[in-house]
Amino acid sequence: MKARLIFALSIALSFATHVTAQEMPGGLWEIKTKMDIPGMPPEMAEKFSNRTMTHCIKPFERKWTEQQRNPGGREPVCEQTDVKAEGNKYSWKMKCADGMTGDGSVTHNGRDAYTMDVQMNSPRGDMKIHSEGKRIAESCEKK
Repeated sequence: MKARLIFALSIALSFATHVTAQEMPGGLWEIKTKMDIPGMPPEMAEKFSNRTMTHCIKPFERKWTEQQRNPGGREPVCEQTDVKAEGNKYSWKMKCADGMTGDGSVTHNGRDAYTMDVQMNSPRGDMKIHSEGKRIAESCEKK
């Protein structure tokens, strides 16, 4: 169950980077994620349901349209289909090699913030993921 959650979160966060802007602004990003997985044991739900993490993006390091590789550097195992970009919203459907399917959307609130919603369905169960990301500093350097 824990491996499935980590995998799902990594897939969802990688899709959060697929938007129409050319370059993701460098700096320190804070990402808050809430996962809803029916049937999850209460102790795991508490641990994985509400997470906040920070991620450093170096200037010119990352384009919004780049897909992250899965943990371990393997090629992505999910494919995006039905990709649509309308204004500040980007949506997609996905199909994964392991049978997981889903859909999601990212809405940009300026260059420095976004919200993302993803619904994932698999033979092992379904889950919903809601994330909010915002750039909290222009530099990752500690002062």
